[in-house]
Amino acid sequence: MSRSKNPSRNESGSFSARTCYVLHGMLVIIHIVLIMSYISRWEHHVTLSFTPTNTDFWPVVLSASLQAFYTLYTAVLVFLAQRLAISRALIRRLKLTAIHDISGAWAGLGSTLSSVWKQADIPASLWATTAVTTYLVCISVLHVTSSTLLQFQTFNSSMTTRVSTTLGWIDVSNSSAGVLYWGAITEFLPAISQFPGLVSTGLSSNTVYDILKTSSVVGHAMVNATTITSSCGLLPNVTYSRNDSTASAPFSDGNSTVFITVSTPWTDQIQAYNFAQAQPAVLLMVSTLLDIEPAVQKEVAVPMILETSSTNYSIEVYFMQCSLSTSNTTVVIDTQTNTLQNPLPVPQPSTQWQEMQQWTSTGWSAYIGRVLADAGGSGSQSVYINEFSIVDEYIMSLVGLNLTAQQNQWNNGDPPAANFTLSPDKLEAAIAQTVAQLTWMAGQMGSNGGIQPGEGMALVDEEVIALCLNLMFATSASVIMFGLALHTTGAFYASHDSQAPIPNAGALQLLWLGRHSASVHEALQDVDDPTEANLRRAGMIDVCFASTTSDEEELPTGSLIDGLSVQESTVRDDGMSY
Repeated sequence: MSRSKNPSRNESGSFSARTCYVLHGMLVIIHIVLIMSYISRWEHHVTLSFTPTNTDFWPVVLSASLQAFYTLYTAVLVFLAQRLAISRALIRRLKLTAIHDISGAWAGLGSTLSSVWKQADIPASLWATTAVTTYLVCISVLHVTSSTLLQFQTFNSSMTTRVSTTLGWIDVSNSSAGVLYWGAITEFLPAISQFPGLVSTGLSSNTVYDILKTSSVVGHAMVNATTITSSCGLLPNVTYSRNDSTASAPFSDGNSTVFITVSTPWTDQIQAYNFAQAQPAVLLMVSTLLDIEPAVQKEVAVPMILETSSTNYSIEVYFMQCSLSTSNTTVVIDTQTNTLQNPLPVPQPSTQWQEMQQWTSTGWSAYIGRVLADAGGSGSQSVYINEFSIVDEYIMSLVGLNLTAQQNQWNNGDPPAANFTLSPDKLEAAIAQTVAQLTWMAGQMGSNGGIQPGEGMALVDEEVIALCLNLMFATSASVIMFGLALHTTGAFYASHDSQAPIPNAGALQLLWLGRHSASVHEALQDVDDPTEANLRRAGMIDVCFASTTSDEEELPTGSLIDGLSVQESTVRDDGMSY
């Protein structure tokens, strides 16, 4: 009797077995906890605020991390279960073919299906190979479902927060705001006309509104908006003096007269003028057609003489006053793009031309009237003797007048003829939109010729992304794997003092076994045609490579092989007997 030369061999096997069972049990516990969380909705209490830049990034990271974790975890499980299951098969009394089939089944899912299929011809280990197949199928289920066990989902939840804003409305008539360079400001009007799809945050038609200073918040904000409206009416009893090119109109008090220096226009034109006295809002001279009653026509039409090199023509013009007003409201904008989310209320437009007896204006509207008349730079076109300002050209383009057609009419020597009928709603919308755009551009230029806009605060309904756990189909697979691991590795039956001379049953181990075991050599030496079926049939002999040793001694390898128990048998074995 000799002292054992490898006392840690059995201890290593016991440690591997304990590790295998603990890891399988932990996987089951993890899935049970996820089920409890899914049922009770614990995960809905965990919310994360995401931005559009990482909304797509973190779900990918989570999915890849889960797949990596399950791939490594299941690889360790397969390694331990395979090692323990094959060790158990080697120390049990089984058919040599059964040991071959069980060892081959652990090579992978394809090999295990092949091993099960071979049982139809020679049923050496039907139940054992089926158990291995089921185990590996459960491993595949975990691989497939791992990326969906945890997922980020968007909930319709939000929280209210306050965000700094840049005010959209500025009072351009405020003398303390500094000097405004209206010539530079009005030069941007043609760009808006030529590019109607230009995105102008803080501006929508005739409305200016506050915008957020940050775009990192996801949601919608309630901000202040100012809508500019205009109401235009015809000035009655206007007289024109051809000698001094002056038009005069009675003031609203009836005791005084205002004088306007004008020049005779070509037909189908609109021009803004300034009063010699106080400016009553926006004053326009129009030479288009108007849809008005004949009785009103006599009171508001002003005849003028248009002189050309060949002849003189008589035309009629109209003087109009357009009052301006503002209304404040609250609008909803997108926090990412600062674009309006709800439609603005449309004011009731004027449908018929009416006389405006009362001159109405405020300090702000009078200032805007002077800006429209005098502050704009020269436009790009001229007809007859008139050079239009940029503001005049822009207003005419908004109502639909074609200045190129008028210029061609003049260049071709054609007589002046009004072809365009101007409606009050189009003119009022054009005036309001022009004023809103000039106000917006003055704020955009800031200290570089405009006015630095103020700051404010807005309430934002911030959308949040909540973490949600979605347990798909993994708990049952982990439970089945745990049971199969206990069964195939003999957790309740394996002896702690049994060992085999070979740790596996691969090709090299079987070649070594045939070389050192005369009994196995004799069982296989009569096989002339080494087909799979013939070799499996010849391997239907009971073998047991186990040897019982005490804690203090170890038998030499030669004794294990010489003492190999071999018995010829053709009896069907299910691979589960001892």
